[in-house]
Amino acid sequence: MSAATGKAVLAEEEQFDAWKVEGLDFPSFRIMLLAKAMDRLTIRQLSAASQMPVAEWRVLSRLALLCEGEGLTVRQIAEKAWVDRAEVSRAARALEAKGLVARRNNPLDGRAPILSVTEKGIEFFRPIMKMRTEFHARVMRGFTPEERQTLDAMLEKMALNLPAMMEGESRRRRVGSE
Repeated sequence: MSAATGKAVLAEEEQFDAWKVEGLDFPSFRIMLLAKAMDRLTIRQLSAASQMPVAEWRVLSRLALLCEGEGLTVRQIAEKAWVDRAEVSRAARALEAKGLVARRNNPLDGRAPILSVTEKGIEFFRPIMKMRTEFHARVMRGFTPEERQTLDAMLEKMALNLPAMMEGESRRRRVGSE
């Protein structure tokens, strides 16, 4: 390991010092730290492999994996990715300009076009998805299948608490502004 690489590894490890700070020892806080680190690595990886921003990857991957030719609206993609509709809309326009995504009229709602991945989009998606699969395998290295299953079940329990919490926040903001 070179001196520069060693310093970079040490700097990365120091970012996790907050893991040990008394008063910040909440599992949810630790998950946020992990998510931030994984997000930074994802941004670097996507940029190096494709110059694709994360927002575009979110849209492309949801369309490639979820819509099976049917397509999805901006709202559906935003809900499935837990992101803002404006972010999805901007990313979809960029992907459409690159020929990776196609837009067609929605017969049920003219204001909500249906987006689908193109053949070019699928060809672009496959090697990046392979790289992302390898990334996630590396993150989970050392976990037994049982540990993975347990972790996934615990994360799902946490996730199921969030919609009610978000609704409560939204309700408090509405009441506070009246």
